[in-house]
Amino acid sequence: MDANLLSLIQNRLDPLTGVYERFAIEDFARTLISKKHPFIFMLVDGDNFKNINDGYGHSVGDKVIVLIAQKLKASYKDIGFVGRFGGDEFVIIVPDVEEYNDTWQTCHKAFGEFETFSVPDYPAIFMTITMGVARYAKDGNCYETIFEKADKALYRGKQKGRSCFIIYLDEKHKDIKIHSSDGLGANSMQLHNTIFSLLAKSDNLKKTLPYLLQFFTTTLMIDHMAVQGKFSMLFSEVYALSRTKEFSYIDNALITLNVNKATSIFYMNDIRQLTAVHQETLMEQCESQGVYSIFCAEISYGDTFYGYLRADTTVTLRIWQHEDMDLLVTAAKTIALLLHFQGKTLEDYA
Repeated sequence: MDANLLSLIQNRLDPLTGVYERFAIEDFARTLISKKHPFIFMLVDGDNFKNINDGYGHSVGDKVIVLIAQKLKASYKDIGFVGRFGGDEFVIIVPDVEEYNDTWQTCHKAFGEFETFSVPDYPAIFMTITMGVARYAKDGNCYETIFEKADKALYRGKQKGRSCFIIYLDEKHKDIKIHSSDGLGANSMQLHNTIFSLLAKSDNLKKTLPYLLQFFTTTLMIDHMAVQGKFSMLFSEVYALSRTKEFSYIDNALITLNVNKATSIFYMNDIRQLTAVHQETLMEQCESQGVYSIFCAEISYGDTFYGYLRADTTVTLRIWQHEDMDLLVTAAKTIALLLHFQGKTLEDYA
């Protein structure tokens, strides 16, 4: 492997697991594509990991994540590059593999390691993985397409019952519609309850809103969450893995021009689409902050407007899923209800 390519990701490591961080592995994939260098792209997800966090706590969950990373590194030592996408999700790139049979053999390597998975002091914990795989350049010629097809393959593996790997094949998988990520759809009630619980911790939104924003950045892996009042950004949380750390207020008037009146939301998977509706000023404000995708939910009660709950992603585009948007809208409406019955505004908590 070209030393110049490896220098792109050297020392860019995830602090918990020691594997490459999310954006390092993405940069590596994009560079391989720019050089037309074949590789396989593997999305790996721990099966039923949420049950471990719920049953044993997050400290044990972190131990399991570290062990998954170690197993994957052992499986692909000297041939591949392991990165942590977030939570218990990992990405593996193995260069110079493209044919189906070679891909199958490469994927199978990891599953032998997980036959002996164990967590010291917690013998009842059993962990398997599901893997979705796409190949460059057989399955696409850009990063977004390769990622999308690997994600479809992963989703198919979850549907099949987990603990398997699926290699993307157009004739089998192209029509797959990903309805919800593992855990989000199945645990929608619990996630909604978490939103209410966080906001009910105190009558003082100044104390509870930071917890809510942190919940969204980590649970949905959103680079930036904010609550905007009428004239300024009042609360803000940046995801630890976000490359962009500085965000500022986006003019509410520009957002309001684009809000769907029926749903009280505005979102763009790709802010460049704003040029098609002649909203270049809003696009420029987003681009100046490195925002690629944006979602805003109106915080309002009746005719009273308080501000916006805002979610941004940077570096890569985000396809906003209905499940994600549902949670964000729930939060915005709950904040509005609290403000209404308290007789306060967001600015009262600034």
